[in-house]
Amino acid sequence: MGLATHGQARQAPDYFDRMVQEGVRTKGDTHWCAFMHSSWLGDDAMVYFNTMKDQYSVELTVAHYECMVDVLGRVGRLEEAREMVEEMPMRANAVIWGIMLGACEKHGSVEIGEWVARELLELEPWNDGVYVVLSNIYAASGMWREVERVRRLMWERRVAKTLGYSAAANSN
Repeated sequence: MGLATHGQARQAPDYFDRMVQEGVRTKGDTHWCAFMHSSWLGDDAMVYFNTMKDQYSVELTVAHYECMVDVLGRVGRLEEAREMVEEMPMRANAVIWGIMLGACEKHGSVEIGEWVARELLELEPWNDGVYVVLSNIYAASGMWREVERVRRLMWERRVAKTLGYSAAANSN
């Protein structure tokens, strides 16, 4: 965690491997937090995720899955992220769905974006961000009829887009 906090997350796997060699038993989040949000760790993150589960018998929580879905999404491995969400031993929460939707927008995945939006709207039908991001995914793909359909759906459901603001502009 200290390495990640100080911008040195790339060194975390080396330290973890050394801990394993020296027989140090870790808690679930000890090595996990250090590098989960580093997008360069697609394959390595999966190895460590499975190590936590299989070798250390860590009872994985939704937070572990949030991190892994985030890593997979950042590197564009959306099908793998989808499979992970579908196979989770617990129901995905709004955080996981939000992470997935953001990754779909970043990587232009219409099909998975639609799937995620359906799931997220089931949990949070009032969430204007879902409609906006889905509309953006369609717009980036030139699917203007779908953009219009999403906007019409927002209007029909009386979901208003939250106005943006800057926290810095409000501080004195």
